[in-house]
Amino acid sequence: MRILLLGHAPSIHTRRWAEALSGRGHDVRLVTLVPPVDSYPIPVQVAGRPLPVRALGTLTARGAVRTEARAFRPDVTVAHFLPNYGWLAHLAGVRPWVLVCWGSDLLLNARRTPFHRFRARQVLRSASWTHVDAEVLAEAAVDLGAPADRVWTRAWGSDTEAFRPDGAGAVVEGSDARGPASGERLRILWTRMLEPVYDPTTFVRALGHLRRRGVDFEATMAGDGPLRNAMESLAGDEGVADRIRFAGWVSADRLPALYRRHDVYVSLSLSDSTSQSLLEAMGTGLAPVVSDIAGNREWVLHRERGLLVTVEDDVAVACALEELARDGGARHAMGLRARAEVEARARFRDTVLEIEARLLALAGSR
Repeated sequence: MRILLLGHAPSIHTRRWAEALSGRGHDVRLVTLVPPVDSYPIPVQVAGRPLPVRALGTLTARGAVRTEARAFRPDVTVAHFLPNYGWLAHLAGVRPWVLVCWGSDLLLNARRTPFHRFRARQVLRSASWTHVDAEVLAEAAVDLGAPADRVWTRAWGSDTEAFRPDGAGAVVEGSDARGPASGERLRILWTRMLEPVYDPTTFVRALGHLRRRGVDFEATMAGDGPLRNAMESLAGDEGVADRIRFAGWVSADRLPALYRRHDVYVSLSLSDSTSQSLLEAMGTGLAPVVSDIAGNREWVLHRERGLLVTVEDDVAVACALEELARDGGARHAMGLRARAEVEARARFRDTVLEIEARLLALAGSR
């Protein structure tokens, strides 16, 4: 099957899908508005011109997509992220084509202005079908105009072989706790970008509360973004600069080991669908502490597979972390159940097989 992929080349998610589909033996080519930062597993064409208004830059790539489609003659086109590549697929008139939504494109971007809503509606109605990774996204897609019978909901999933609780501190059936025993130093991991939508401010303030309560912990903030300097300054103000390691961006090959060195995962997103990092943490057996939003509730059952906390409530986050620090047995049990949930319904290889079958069926219906 010949697959034309439209997506942001530097993104690890685009690369992941390119490798997965080409690894299944399909002929895959990528058209992107932004060149990759290193070697790529499939042929790449950079299209369009950088303009101050991003939407206009997307328009300049329309001809390149049409030319590539005529030359490559894809059986199906797959566009990742609605505002630029979904819009580009729609403008180029490729058929048949699949839209893959990432979360913020439906939950935030599509609702910014009447133009954004119009664009989303046109793209969703144009796509042969739309892949979303959470029920909250499916509802948003239909609300914005997608035909309900052309929306497919399934989490992208995690590589459960790579993200597994092996090595030091592993979750093992019958053990008393994951990593350090109850009362010892709690190892806390953050892997979200340091951007407002992920609310790192609440996390750092919660760590300040935790230290003042006498809880022994160490935290890693693996991720970068415009708020990094502010978070480093806030860590000093909260008296936890010596307890937080700002690791910056961590490459995909180093992530599994990073998860295994920690006990608890924290994500305090203000808006999200199914978070890939949450699935990775759950698959590695960490107990998650996450914001009580729809995307997280689809995976974290409170006190069963982690703890849900009120959005933007640093005291609630501190209380949840203190509870897990004091009760290693409960923390361990949550990690076991979290791992089982990911194994049951969020394995990336299963999602790849399902999407391959759907693409083949769509290509055969031309």
